[in-house]
Amino acid sequence: MRIEVESGINGCLIVKDSYNSDLKSLTNHSLAFLEQQIDEKMPRTLILFADNKNCNAEIPTLVAEVQSAFLRKQLHRVVLIGECLSQHAFQFPEKERLVFSDIHLFLRSNFFETIRNEAILLKIASSKEEKLVLQRLRLLVHDTVLETNFDALKNNVNHFRNKLKPETKLMCMVKASAYGSGSIEVSKALQYWGCDYLAVAFAHEGVELRQAGISLPILVLDPCVDVLGRMIENNLEPEIFSFNMLQKMLSEVEQRNLKNYPIHLKIDSGMHRAGFEWEDLDKVIETLQNQSYLRVVSVFSHLVGADDSQFDIFTQQQVDYFSKCAEKITSVFSHKILFHILNSSGAQRFTKNQFDMIRLGIGLWGISFSEKDILQNVCTLKTKVAQIKYVAETETVGYSRKGVLKQKSKIALLPLGYADGIDRRLGNGAWRVLIGERTFPIIGNVCMDLMMVDVTNSDVKEGDEVTVFGDKQTIADMSEVLGTIPYEVLTSIAPRVRRVYFCK
Repeated sequence: MRIEVESGINGCLIVKDSYNSDLKSLTNHSLAFLEQQIDEKMPRTLILFADNKNCNAEIPTLVAEVQSAFLRKQLHRVVLIGECLSQHAFQFPEKERLVFSDIHLFLRSNFFETIRNEAILLKIASSKEEKLVLQRLRLLVHDTVLETNFDALKNNVNHFRNKLKPETKLMCMVKASAYGSGSIEVSKALQYWGCDYLAVAFAHEGVELRQAGISLPILVLDPCVDVLGRMIENNLEPEIFSFNMLQKMLSEVEQRNLKNYPIHLKIDSGMHRAGFEWEDLDKVIETLQNQSYLRVVSVFSHLVGADDSQFDIFTQQQVDYFSKCAEKITSVFSHKILFHILNSSGAQRFTKNQFDMIRLGIGLWGISFSEKDILQNVCTLKTKVAQIKYVAETETVGYSRKGVLKQKSKIALLPLGYADGIDRRLGNGAWRVLIGERTFPIIGNVCMDLMMVDVTNSDVKEGDEVTVFGDKQTIADMSEVLGTIPYEVLTSIAPRVRRVYFCK
């Protein structure tokens, strides 16, 4: 049993509470999940359905809990479906209730056309009726879904926290749509759990988070000079990595007559991608000392190979170089400045160098090169078997006749392909999917929207759930097959794949 959230029609969010499938209660879990994921200004509607077989002595208790949630302003409207719930309608204000004697009247109503930017909480015991309602409410009606496990994500956050001193802060990377998971939903969870900073790559990613109600400080790692004004309007904090960017930011803030606008200085300690070097610091300090418009809130650098022991000497050289720069900057400015250099791998292997803050990226998603058995997998890509067909051994499967059969075969069609983020190199047996307790090879070339799996000598049937990657066949395993890194696998999952977020 779990609680799920996903995007709905007309800007709505769907929260599905299946924690108690028999409708015994509106659990604290679901209401807490609402608090975590839903902006307090967003109206919240509860849809309750109970048919005759679910109409029991527990219904009055459930209704009482709903009333209590109304009084606490956790809910704003209730939709009661079914005769046994309809008789309790009098307990709710007329303007805050909708009542339907059966599910079909509800599905034919204009409810779905009138909802806008609401949180819709579903409490429906019957899976059949729940499916009918979800078909009307979902923004994306697609059997392929990328699931994000918030329990696992929180576990990983806490694992890193336990390594840190109490005063060390936590910055979390949510760039590239939180590595493909969905930046808004993940950011809301991280904010709810008390993380200190978020980081995005580009300004528009930060603006999106602000519009979604995220109030945490947000670092923009790759600011563009053309959008500095928009960054300031949305209280986004730029990484300053060059003299040109420093002067542009200073000019922009000066024109607006702002004081002490927060900036973050990037030090190039060996990555040689972006940032100031030791020889630049005197000029940087001189520029910042003679003004009051900008205020350095953090100075940071990036490790090149903290995940690989063969680079440990170089990693320590980077840390020493950064420490030298930090000491020089600290000696000049009297206010508190945060220093940070450790990424996920650095936090696992060089914890003693945590400075004032660490930055978590791929480690949040359970990807680790040194603590594989401690961190938990967060993302799972699933779909369902769309069709089963039997193909003679004289035939082939897929484009270019690459799927050559050795016997009469049972083939399962899956509704996802390279347009969903499944690399074509995974075809022709390079990758296997999990159906039930068995794995089966992809046969033939991966198509744009579909792929085929050889399920010969199995009882696989249409509608069965298929796991493409998850706890058992991991993202790291897939990246190894592809000769790439887990980052690329995660960020390649296409927007058209449904995103579902859940906790248990």
